[in-house]
Amino acid sequence: MSDNGQEGLVYTYRASLMNRLYPLVKLAWVFVVAIGLFIYKSPISGAVMFVFVLSLAMLAGRIPIRQILGSSKIILMLGILLMIFHFFADPGEALLKLGPLTITDNGLYQGPIFFFRLSVVVLASFVLIWTTDTRDLMVSLTKAGVPYRGAFAVFLALRFLPLIQREVDAVRAAHSIRGKSSSSGLVHRFKLWQRYIFTILINGLRKAETTATSLECRAFGLYPTRTYVKDVQFKAWDLILIVVTVVLSTGLILIERL
Repeated sequence: MSDNGQEGLVYTYRASLMNRLYPLVKLAWVFVVAIGLFIYKSPISGAVMFVFVLSLAMLAGRIPIRQILGSSKIILMLGILLMIFHFFADPGEALLKLGPLTITDNGLYQGPIFFFRLSVVVLASFVLIWTTDTRDLMVSLTKAGVPYRGAFAVFLALRFLPLIQREVDAVRAAHSIRGKSSSSGLVHRFKLWQRYIFTILINGLRKAETTATSLECRAFGLYPTRTYVKDVQFKAWDLILIVVTVVLSTGLILIERL
């Protein structure tokens, strides 16, 4: 994606309704979604929550579907593999035999439940990351009573994750230019990934050392409190996200019980 495209994408996220919500409210919303998914006993409830979170990401978060699919494809594949595993692993009445493996009726019922548990929680976490400024999250954590040193550690973790992905892409591109194709055999791919990990580890240690030196030079941690250039204020209407999710989850649970 070009620089102009990236700027437009960031602007869209910042102008979205989800971005204007209080960061801790969105963090609590992810936990509410996760708790509901572990209470649901029907795959239909998981499917409804999947559609709800996906619609929220596209409409309230203004996140393009291409961005969602591009970032979630690995998790979706893992979810599908987990679902297929439960097709065969869960006990129940045999419906279909594929050699030594047997698909059970209970497996067909439980498999989609585990698929939605994984995919929906990851998708909700992505929505939190995409629509939240890490600095705003750090400020809101300190207002909640978290020591600013701990909040800054969370900020650094979220800040370095995109940098690690860029370094992986840069190392892969460098190996491709040198003729180290990633479409070669498994043994060669394993050796390439060893080089990736070594390079990323060394660069990560350098960044950590540079960051630690910068913090020491600025006397970070000298005072018990600190100020911030940009303040984040909690508004009562921010809770509408959690209220809607709780009402939806409660309705799904009651429908299952009835």
